[in-house]
Amino acid sequence: MAALRPRSRLLGHGLALLACCVVLRDLSSVFVPPPGASDTQLRGEAVGAASLATASLLLPSEAWAKGGAWGPLEGKVSSLVHPFIMPLLFFTTLYTGFLGWQWRQTRLVGVELSDLRKQLPKDADPEAEPSSAVVAIKAQISELDAQRKDLVQGKFKDKHFVTSSILLGGGVFFTVYGVFNTWFRTEKLFPGPHLFAGAAIVVLWAMSAALVPFMEKGDENARNAHIALNVLNLALFAWQLPTGFEIAQKVWGAGIPWI
Repeated sequence: MAALRPRSRLLGHGLALLACCVVLRDLSSVFVPPPGASDTQLRGEAVGAASLATASLLLPSEAWAKGGAWGPLEGKVSSLVHPFIMPLLFFTTLYTGFLGWQWRQTRLVGVELSDLRKQLPKDADPEAEPSSAVVAIKAQISELDAQRKDLVQGKFKDKHFVTSSILLGGGVFFTVYGVFNTWFRTEKLFPGPHLFAGAAIVVLWAMSAALVPFMEKGDENARNAHIALNVLNLALFAWQLPTGFEIAQKVWGAGIPWI
């Protein structure tokens, strides 16, 4: 690819020169000369205009933000990858939260079922008519048991794990990609709310994932902290989106090549 790039540029330069020669030949017949202008003056102005056009065409790298040093990585397509992916990751965050909440409900219903079964009398006569309290407990157990079976069939734990892994990997990758793309285009970063909020979101992703081993061991504090961190993450993400849209509009209107 690197070897083909000089050849393609050389071909483009040759076509530009050919076009300028055609323009130079026809300039005298296209423009109306001003009163008193000599043929020599008109020819000199035409040559100057053609030379300027040729020079602009022979320097295609000037259209790049930083001289085309990074090639397609600083083009418009590459610059729009981050703004395109991040809203998708925002909705993925919402879906991951829903899956996590459903898995939490599955676990809590199981705990509630266990507590209700402990309330049933162990030495009760199976032929005797149960009391109204026992009947109510059994009805509640039956209802919760059906609810738990529906939740278990949803496989929310596995779905939450897979989706969270995709969110963590994709979120970190495309966040860093956006930072590097800004550097490729401008050779500097722009400290501000968007950059700081993005960095905080990545840190919250990492901290939330770090709590999973403790959550697997039944640590309720870790579970509550996991939920709190992700709620904060979602709030920062939602607050950050408008600033991202503003930056995306500037990139869209920037005079840089698409590739």
